[in-house]
Amino acid sequence: MNRYFILLLVVSVLSFGTNFTVVNANEQNEKFNELYNRKAPQTFQFKYDYNELYEFLTITEEVYKSKWESGKTIIDMAKEQNIPFHQLILYLAEKQFQALDEALKNEEIDRYFYYDYAISYMKGDIIEFINQNPNKYD
Repeated sequence: MNRYFILLLVVSVLSFGTNFTVVNANEQNEKFNELYNRKAPQTFQFKYDYNELYEFLTITEEVYKSKWESGKTIIDMAKEQNIPFHQLILYLAEKQFQALDEALKNEEIDRYFYYDYAISYMKGDIIEFINQNPNKYD
């Protein structure tokens, strides 16, 4: 009797596992097809609104330009205004996410591009933006 019970249990487990494998394979095939059929190439270029940046930094355009011409970077200006580094990064990231959301909504990019950009490029783009100034001389 115990043998029959064990055999029934094994058959049940194997048949359940097979059904799960088929469902899982179908889901993976659908995801693969979605990736394969993506619109390519996709590009995203973000342009900062400097008026909003001046407001965030609590400085005027004239002050910004003066500091920029003297070699100050955006991170330097933020430090002078007592804006913490993480707050500056979060502000600029939020602006990029807003633009990415709009591009996704308008079907200019797909969600995979969105994820890739957000994970792979956004932080580097922001760090480069706040640390660069061609007028800066070390």
